[in-house]
Amino acid sequence: MAGSNLLIHLDTIDQNDLIYAERDMNFAQKVSLCFLLYGDDHSDATYILQKLLVMARSDLSQSDLLIKFAKSRPETWRRHLVEALCIIGARKVLRRLGFCWQELRMHYLPHIAGITLHVHPLLKSLYRMCEELSLAQSGRLFLDVGEKVASQQAGDPLRFYDPAYLEIFLLDWLTKRSIKLGDINAAGSNVDLLVEHLKFNDLHAQAKLLTDTIISNAPEPDAAGTAAMAIKQEIESDNQQSKAPAIKRIGALKLTRENAGIALIINQQEFHRNVSKDIKKLLSPDPLHRRAGTDVDKERLIEVFSSMGYNVEAYDNVDHLGIIERIRSACERSLLRDSLVVFILSHGFEEAVYGANSIALKISDIENMLCSYGTLSNKPKLLIIQACQEKPAQKKEQNEPFNLDVTTRSPGQHINMLRAMSTVNGYAALRHTQKGSWFIGSLCDAIDSHSSSEHIADILTIVTNEVSKKRGSNDESMVPNVKSTFRQHVYFPPRQ
Repeated sequence: MAGSNLLIHLDTIDQNDLIYAERDMNFAQKVSLCFLLYGDDHSDATYILQKLLVMARSDLSQSDLLIKFAKSRPETWRRHLVEALCIIGARKVLRRLGFCWQELRMHYLPHIAGITLHVHPLLKSLYRMCEELSLAQSGRLFLDVGEKVASQQAGDPLRFYDPAYLEIFLLDWLTKRSIKLGDINAAGSNVDLLVEHLKFNDLHAQAKLLTDTIISNAPEPDAAGTAAMAIKQEIESDNQQSKAPAIKRIGALKLTRENAGIALIINQQEFHRNVSKDIKKLLSPDPLHRRAGTDVDKERLIEVFSSMGYNVEAYDNVDHLGIIERIRSACERSLLRDSLVVFILSHGFEEAVYGANSIALKISDIENMLCSYGTLSNKPKLLIIQACQEKPAQKKEQNEPFNLDVTTRSPGQHINMLRAMSTVNGYAALRHTQKGSWFIGSLCDAIDSHSSSEHIADILTIVTNEVSKKRGSNDESMVPNVKSTFRQHVYFPPRQ
């Protein structure tokens, strides 16, 4: 089910379907779902809190929660409901409604906190917090925070004591305005009571989850506020770059260590062909061999980019849909970061690169995906690919890549995009089985030696020169291919 077909199918859901769908849900799922659907409105939260308390005390198996929600929001209920069901992982219900879980997962990214299309992002992160806490941790939270809420506000106590349903306590605190979600961008939110408790009890990952959600969903600054984007115009050299002529720095972009961005590494070593029947036609013509030596490239990239302040996220053996998910997630989380760097180390053919399941993606689709996100507008976006780009043999039919169907609205969205390929089209990319690839090795060496004095485009020129001079045991050679729409010189952050 493609993205457009998914949206078409959404509109076919009838309210009568909800009666049967709700019967497939247990009470815990209903609590979580109602928290996501009703929690962003004070009166709705008050209503559903009382409804859930009655259900908990009377052990009612039949309910009409979804019908009530659909009637309360006639224009938007379908999209909110399906996303919320996806977040809580109600696969049986979604199958009953006719959806494919893999397509929904790719569309809504339920496994990534703070990123939503319709549900309030802070509600999603609060739900994730509830899922991650143990029963004992949940009990301590509701006792500690509940005591503070009671001391600050008069009124009847909740008279509910089961920490297994932590969302019920969160709904109570929302109705009392002891915690606040703010608007859809989390502006005006206040979860200090929760964050304070989580930090005090060494639950720092959950505390960071909430604070990161608030920060990452803040509205994008306008042109007048570009200083807040942390990509600063560099006029003169700093200590790290004192050897560079000052004239080269005028009007340049210098990426900062504090907000350098995400360096995403997709490292494909092992390949398989276990895919569903509907996409078997997209498999590579022949089985793809193990890429010995690629872990050397991965570890070197982690070392080099970590030293410049990048948050490195490395994943091994990712299938084609997983590549899409991880790139989209990185794009979504780049609002307050200076840049995004994506590495794909894999097999490939001309203008395509393979997932670990032997299904290829178009490189142009990946580039369009990077350029389509407003969170990366006018920011440096680097797509660096180590993969063969040979043309298919004339006597063998080359299977088509997976169609991602992603486009950009205007040429301006492609500003500050750089694509660096290990080889020009039509040729193989060479890799040593013990020392790693020529291209990635030369790239890391060049950054080590020249990032303090040269901008990124010049560093890649150095890489092209070094790689083109290399020769294999049988006189093999290789020439990298770099394309850029950078409008100015861009400098990597200073290294430690």
